[in-house]
Amino acid sequence: MFTLFAVALLSSASTGAADAETSRVNYSNCLTDFSITHLDQKTARGPFRKAAEEACMDERSAMIAAIKKDEIEFDSSEEEALAYATEEADSVLSSFTEAYAGYLSSNTRPVKEQ
Repeated sequence: MFTLFAVALLSSASTGAADAETSRVNYSNCLTDFSITHLDQKTARGPFRKAAEEACMDERSAMIAAIKKDEIEFDSSEEEALAYATEEADSVLSSFTEAYAGYLSSNTRPVKEQ
């Protein structure tokens, strides 16, 4: 009985992590499309950074919700879970806004994750 419970617990934990990873990839891929559109338009770095903050809000919200859910399942408080999830989403966004100038100057494009 204990073994079955342990397997079920591990399975649900890995499912939650998969949901968080899937939502992170979805957010990243949405930002990839957004970045490519702005690179094609040759949007300057400042306006891109400002626009990126409002881009892909559905995907960002889904990522935050999935990570927050996982963190709460691992006994984080709601406040801690939300703070951590928001930091993770901010990190994804930051990687795109920081890389944008390099893509713009080299005329290259980011690539979607699988």
